[in-house]
Amino acid sequence: MKILIMCALVLSMMITSSCGERRTSADDGNAIAETNIYTDATLRKIYELRCAENTAELIKFFSNEFPEYRKAAVLAVGTMKDSMATVAAASLLSDTNEEVREAAVFTIGQIGHNAGEKYLLEDLSKEQNNVVISSIYEALGKCGTENALEKIEAVADTISDVTVISGVMKGFCHLASRGFYSINSTQFAIKILTDTTIHEKIRGIASEYFAISNADFGNLTDNFIKVYQSSKLLYTRKNLAIAFGRCHNERALNFLKEIITNDSTDYRVTINSIIALENYPYEDCKQEIVEKAKSYDDKIAAYAAQYLYHKGIKADSSEYLELSREVPGWQTRTQLLAAALKFTNNKKNISASIKSGFEVAQNIYEKTALLRALECDFSSYSFIENQSFYSDNEMLRTEGIKTLIAMYENPEFEKYSKFRKKNYNENLVEEFALIFKKAIQNGNTQMVALAAKAIANHKEIAEYYINTFFLNQALNNCVLPRDADTYMILIQAIKDVNGQIITPPQHVIGDVPDWVYICTIDPGEKIAINTQKGEIVLKTDINNAPIAVSNFMKLVDKKYFDNSCFTNISTAYVENKGSLTGYDENMSIMIPTELTNVIFDEGTVALVTTALNNSTATQWFIMLAPATIMDGTSSVIATVVDGMEYVHSLNTGDKILSVKRLKQ
Repeated sequence: MKILIMCALVLSMMITSSCGERRTSADDGNAIAETNIYTDATLRKIYELRCAENTAELIKFFSNEFPEYRKAAVLAVGTMKDSMATVAAASLLSDTNEEVREAAVFTIGQIGHNAGEKYLLEDLSKEQNNVVISSIYEALGKCGTENALEKIEAVADTISDVTVISGVMKGFCHLASRGFYSINSTQFAIKILTDTTIHEKIRGIASEYFAISNADFGNLTDNFIKVYQSSKLLYTRKNLAIAFGRCHNERALNFLKEIITNDSTDYRVTINSIIALENYPYEDCKQEIVEKAKSYDDKIAAYAAQYLYHKGIKADSSEYLELSREVPGWQTRTQLLAAALKFTNNKKNISASIKSGFEVAQNIYEKTALLRALECDFSSYSFIENQSFYSDNEMLRTEGIKTLIAMYENPEFEKYSKFRKKNYNENLVEEFALIFKKAIQNGNTQMVALAAKAIANHKEIAEYYINTFFLNQALNNCVLPRDADTYMILIQAIKDVNGQIITPPQHVIGDVPDWVYICTIDPGEKIAINTQKGEIVLKTDINNAPIAVSNFMKLVDKKYFDNSCFTNISTAYVENKGSLTGYDENMSIMIPTELTNVIFDEGTVALVTTALNNSTATQWFIMLAPATIMDGTSSVIATVVDGMEYVHSLNTGDKILSVKRLKQ
């Protein structure tokens, strides 16, 4: 999933739509209803049933005489992803209202159960509305199997309507993200990609297929180059940059190098090109990568340094160290130090330099990066352990455990461990086992999750525990829904380690929405995020996501986000977690997720979703580019309508000075 999101190039915050008309893209954000629809008591009741995850009562609304209630109810079921509701949702595929049918199709796709494939395929032969047909193909991509792939392939070439073609391509993208693709789906995708008579946004979806599918596209190199050179859409170019990495031939390699050396190339395309070069020999790429590591755009330079960390060689270790002294940005510098340390035979001096930098660094994000840079120096584990348990900063504590886990999983660790055992009678496996146990007993919820997963993945660690009851204790200490992700990881760890099967709770009943407050919010109300780079303006829509938007507004009213930082800036997304440390200090704010068929476009703002299908009200992200595979994954709360250039200029640690509502 990480690679897919990289291909998507996302920076986001979220808004969801449940009862309004389908929004085909972020550009449609201006088409917002003039009045708040939640003066309607029935719509409020439907949302309360969603909060309580009461599927049975929601299904009763499927036969309501008013289509807006049927639509709201079936979308609420889709948000819950209750597989038991697949048959009930399928009953609305024959509804007289096309918006209800489309909502039912979306819900079956969201539920994701293979049983939905049968109903969707049957409905294809009866449905007459092209918008609904398009949605069926997209939903098949989310819940279908190889059978669905073959059925879509069989008819794809006979389709001429652009709306339906768009749905077919989205279906192929979702199927590819789940590992289902073939020569036939690839041939259809290249046909769409190269057809200049088709709208470029649809061709952009076809380009995403090639960024997602893990296949060899060497025979399509010339097609990719031709489309890249003629395309005006960044969405297409940045996806093709990734696809060139799957061509595995000299022509594609040389074209990638041209992209990287072109100063006018958008940073997102450049970064994807650097990522793609990891599929080619180091010697053929080194010159271009080293030059980009010197870039004054720290995002680009950091990815070039990351390439050197992944693909570098021992002979160039001193060159990476020297380069680290020349580059202007701390992100690039720390990554180069990590590369130098990884490939050197004399780790002591470089490790000492990294530790010295750690001690004097004032930027907490730089400190965590320097801590991670020590991963390849096994002798530094005590230094990292000290930060994991005795630092006052939660970010450092968690990053310390992450680094220790990465150190343990390093292929060279076993060799080093045997050396210490033979020459010093030290049992490092036992030492790390005790560290991971301590993290579960004394760490924050993120440390607990990380350590539990490490124990589950490495059975030899569990052998050093007299018993594993501490895992059950940690499970009992979880507070739901706040600690949902950690809870689910612990359940899996307990099963993997001792075979005990624990059934997670079916649902966690949330609070009833604050309807009085919700009804005071105007559709289309704007939010201004004042950053050190410039002002970013968001347009919200309370009608699309009443719970998510109202909770976000409350936090804005309380100035919760003022003086916080953007904590994760990459080609994937810019994420804010509401805390200067980078870790949310109020994770207890959990709200029901509201998922609808809003398209994730550049500037879409959404909330982070937990393992138990809730949203974290304090954590949001902003999309940097369109991403089909993100559709239906998170509660969308807003769209950036002004200042997107400032979003693209943000970097890790950049401060949010203030967030305020702009009165109409």
